[in-house]
Amino acid sequence: MRVTLNGIVAADDDLEIYEWFGYRAFSPQTVRDAVAGNPAGEELVLEINSPGGSVFAGSEMYTVLRSAQGVRTRAEIQSLAASAASYLCLGCTEVMISPVAQMMIHLPATATQGDRVEHLRSVQMLDSTREAILNAYELRAGDKADRGALRRMMSQETWLTAQEAVACGLADGVLFEDGQSPAPQDLMNAAAAGIRALGSSGVPDIVTLRAEYAKVKHTDIPPAEEPDDTASTGGAPEADTQDWRAQARLDLEKIRF
Repeated sequence: MRVTLNGIVAADDDLEIYEWFGYRAFSPQTVRDAVAGNPAGEELVLEINSPGGSVFAGSEMYTVLRSAQGVRTRAEIQSLAASAASYLCLGCTEVMISPVAQMMIHLPATATQGDRVEHLRSVQMLDSTREAILNAYELRAGDKADRGALRRMMSQETWLTAQEAVACGLADGVLFEDGQSPAPQDLMNAAAAGIRALGSSGVPDIVTLRAEYAKVKHTDIPPAEEPDDTASTGGAPEADTQDWRAQARLDLEKIRF
């Protein structure tokens, strides 16, 4: 069975919002449904075309694929597997890449407002997130690239051709090397604004989209709250539970990889 994972890597709760605004997106539930619905004995092929998106949604998809019992999974990177897409696909049994496709790996990012302590907390969170993502790269790369080399590639925002992705162990092979011709759907998703923009800044801010969606659709989805001067600065959560929870949720929502 073949399933296309095309567009932004989104959390399940955000998928409808992206789609309402006209963005292509997919979520962990998309992958769960694909694994559950795959006919017995068939290989599940995931066609990957994505600029990335949510760190935690990507991590969930990776884990779902790694833990799929009795299902052989194969990722086919058709045009781009960037950011979160570059490691969620590594949960598959096999990763193949089109000769015209690229992978892009870089550091996770977030936005922080507040005092020095708040910014230092964000740095610690980003460092932890980087190391978690490195675990997926390192497990796939094996002896082809060590953790230090992969960390440097992330820091430099590295774009990999098909051959480079195979050389460093993030892909297992290049599609069509046996002489087969690519199907038309294998060459798709060029970004009108430029491929680098797609990978680094082309993912829309879900916080802004949520607010607009709630305004126009009059749904119960609450707009994300911006932190104010009274936000908790790290004392005991019991002393300021609601502010602490709101700030934590905002921090997590703003993580984009």
